[in-house]
Amino acid sequence: MSTTTQTPAPWGTGRMGPYEVDPAVPQLTPVLDPGTQVALVLDGHGRTVEMGGHGTSTSGLTPTQTTPGDGSVPDGANDSDATESYDQDQSD
Repeated sequence: MSTTTQTPAPWGTGRMGPYEVDPAVPQLTPVLDPGTQVALVLDGHGRTVEMGGHGTSTSGLTPTQTTPGDGSVPDGANDSDATESYDQDQSD
């Protein structure tokens, strides 16, 4: 007597469909302006592409520490930690 078992297909395969058609990605070429030595990006027609601005940000770590100071208990508990701050400029 022969017994065969079929493994069921994974549950997600019934929900799959064909991939969407990808939109055409424009051809961009990075070049170096010989006069200014600044990198430029050109589109397929040789026009400069504006890449937008880049912002700046700052980050800092501020340590804090507490020590016993009321004199009620000798050698009281010490505690310390740090607070991190982060500030980002607006970019265009």
